[in-house]
Amino acid sequence: MRKASTEAYGVISAQKLEELRNAYLILAQMMDFPEEELLTSDFLAEVKGLFPETEEKAEVIAILEALQGKNLMVLKEEYTGIFELNKRITLYTTYYRFDDSRERGGVLAKLKMLYEMFGVSLDAAELTDYLPSMLEFLGMGEWAGDERLEDLQLLFDVLEDGTYEILQAAKEIQDEPYIRLISVIRNTLRYALINERKEVNG
Repeated sequence: MRKASTEAYGVISAQKLEELRNAYLILAQMMDFPEEELLTSDFLAEVKGLFPETEEKAEVIAILEALQGKNLMVLKEEYTGIFELNKRITLYTTYYRFDDSRERGGVLAKLKMLYEMFGVSLDAAELTDYLPSMLEFLGMGEWAGDERLEDLQLLFDVLEDGTYEILQAAKEIQDEPYIRLISVIRNTLRYALINERKEVNG
C-alpha cells in the first residue's frame, strides 16, 4: 500500500478526533447513498451550525447546496452512475490496492477489529472499508483515555490511499459534487493530527 501522508503531519490526537466528530458524521451522511433527509433545510442548517470552522466548511456547504438543487431520483441515479456502475470508481477504499482477495480480506478483518476496539459495531452486511462507514466510525469511536490511538494509523492509511485513488480515477468528473466531497474528506483527515498547521476552532 502506498505510504500515507499522515506521518508527515503528526500523530493522531484524541482531542482533535473529539472536535471533528460532527464533521465526520456529516461527511459520512453526505457521502452515503442519498436519502430524503439529505435534501432538507434542516440538514443544511445542521451542517451550517455543527460543521467545525475549518477551511473546508464553505466548500461542504456549497457541495450540499449543489446536491439539494437536484431532486432525489436524479441524485440517486447520478450517485449510482459514479460509484456503483463505474468499474473505475468505488467507495470501497481497499479495492484499488489489493489484487489478492486474501490480502484484502485480512485488512478488512483488521478494520473490523479496530472498530470493535473503539466501541463501534457496523452493519454486518457492509464491508469495513466502505468510505461512509469509515467516516461514521471516526464520528462515533470512543477515544477518551485510550492509549491505543496509534492503531488508528491503519484506518488513516486506508483512507488516505483510497481517497487518493478515487480522485485519480475521477479526474474527468472532478467538478462533480461527490468528487469534490472526496477532496474535502481527504483534507479533513489532516485535522485529526497534532503538529498540523491548520487548527479546528469549534
